[in-house]
Amino acid sequence: MSGIKISIVTGSRAEFGQLLPLLQKLRDDDFFNPSLIVTGSHLLPSAGYTVKEIESSGIPIKARIPIEGGEDNSKKGIALQISDVIRKFTLYFSDKRPDLLILIGDRYEMFGAAVAAYTMLIPICHIAGGSTTSGALDEAYRHSITKMASLHFTTCETYRKRVIQLGENPSSVYNVGSLAIENCLNVKLLGKEELLLSLGMDPVRPYCVVTFHPATLEKESIEHELYELIKALLDNDYQYLITLSNADAGGDRINQIWKEEGEKRKNFFVFPSLGMKRYLTALKYAEMMIGNSSSGTTEGPAMKKPVIDIGDRQRGRIFPESAIHCKPNEKDIDRAIKTASTDEFKNKAEKALNPFGDGKTSWRMVQILKTELKKGISVKKDFYDI
Repeated sequence: MSGIKISIVTGSRAEFGQLLPLLQKLRDDDFFNPSLIVTGSHLLPSAGYTVKEIESSGIPIKARIPIEGGEDNSKKGIALQISDVIRKFTLYFSDKRPDLLILIGDRYEMFGAAVAAYTMLIPICHIAGGSTTSGALDEAYRHSITKMASLHFTTCETYRKRVIQLGENPSSVYNVGSLAIENCLNVKLLGKEELLLSLGMDPVRPYCVVTFHPATLEKESIEHELYELIKALLDNDYQYLITLSNADAGGDRINQIWKEEGEKRKNFFVFPSLGMKRYLTALKYAEMMIGNSSSGTTEGPAMKKPVIDIGDRQRGRIFPESAIHCKPNEKDIDRAIKTASTDEFKNKAEKALNPFGDGKTSWRMVQILKTELKKGISVKKDFYDI
């Protein structure tokens, strides 16, 4: 197969859903010879073994790279996983060297893959750099990947300027919008009753989508904050569709508590992963989105839903006016839920502007990739002074 050899890495459920429209366009264009590398939580049964979603998408998997100790979400465990990512991706790249590596976001698997590629002088294209999440370790991983990358696709102009502020040449930094928004605007979704019945939920009773991740740089107890959230949920008469935490430090304890609560509460429905289509469908028909997921900045607002952002995990990201920020305690969360339940705030969410693109992100990426690859992308770059 001819074409420019491009490797694309996915290590979690959220990444693959966002990458799908880009992967489809790369697959269908003879200019490219794309290879999808699957790693991280995709290969863990405890995380829903989401590689099955990839297999059903029609996108071929070039390689599966399991990470040793993937079930250990302690800080020590994740540090050891990063070292295994670097080692295994170094071995893979030495055998299957791509012309370009595409990485998305800020997870530690992406950081490890970037270290391996950069050290082996493989150019990197980084998607979704420039944002900030000062409550999470992802902050440092994201900016580190930016400094190792030679080509940048940001999701809005503010983030583009921030990447340039980090010393990247403006000619290599493109504001293309968000792949997540593209999915929201273009993917054909399921019907409400079809979705809820498939999940064992009451198709008539209102529900909220809940996702809560550990704030990995915070000193407060993860368990305490989660139990405060649970008390606030029980103060309100909704069903709750809960997706488990990702593989961050402390995520395993959050998931254990959710599973225990799900067995006790008739209105708690707990799932490791919904897959992109079911997740977007769930947001479309939900009353609101509750938690501290980054999708509260993109998918939730794009679906015109109120978003309750708890704590500092996403502090620094751009949120539309449809978001309510609150502290991780029962009183503040309960107040936010009651505000988001009002017709006035729902109307506000319906009218909130989306700063993350018009649904044509993957098309823009492909055109830019062709132009840049024809010119040649080098690992060598100079620091750009503002």
